[in-house]
Amino acid sequence: MAVKQTLEVWSDLNPNLVTDSQGILKKDINIDAVKGSIDNILRTSQGERVFLPEFALGLTGLLFEPINEDLLNRVSDSVKNSIEAWDDRVSILEVNLQIDPDYSTISINIVFGIKGFFETFNHTVVINP
Repeated sequence: MAVKQTLEVWSDLNPNLVTDSQGILKKDINIDAVKGSIDNILRTSQGERVFLPEFALGLTGLLFEPINEDLLNRVSDSVKNSIEAWDDRVSILEVNLQIDPDYSTISINIVFGIKGFFETFNHTVVINP
């Protein structure tokens, strides 16, 4: 029986630094690598990367601001602009936010395409302090 092999277009280390049975770090490939990149952009605070301090978005600072339409629009625009600026493979089609003030969390659902592909993808990232 032949094993189906997946063409590896993109790859990155698994952010959880999981190893396989031989102790080799696993990697995310293709859409999982792109979703990992989106997670990384949204979960990293500005200034956290020493040699690239302007990287990321810094959403955790917004968790304690008063929730209003202006904040939601700013967050939505910032998510779209940051992802497209830091990962040129991705084209954001839609950003939907759910904010839970009781738990100070923002749930961000992103509908996106990958340039050169016709499929759309859906990914949710939850940001909490």
